[in-house]
Amino acid sequence: MGRTGGRPPKLTEDDLDIARTLLANPDITGADVADRLGVSPATLYRYLPAARAAHSPS
Repeated sequence: MGRTGGRPPKLTEDDLDIARTLLANPDITGADVADRLGVSPATLYRYLPAARAAHSPS
């Protein structure tokens, strides 16, 4: 039969909605958003790869 479930996602859809809203503000960094959500910046960028491109230094 096997096991069901697995590791739960670190960020919920609500968390991702909050992250997208915060990242729309150019004054807020991805690291700030990650800190607010209680995850590392790498975790945030794994869920929202476009966030890294939008906030990378030119």
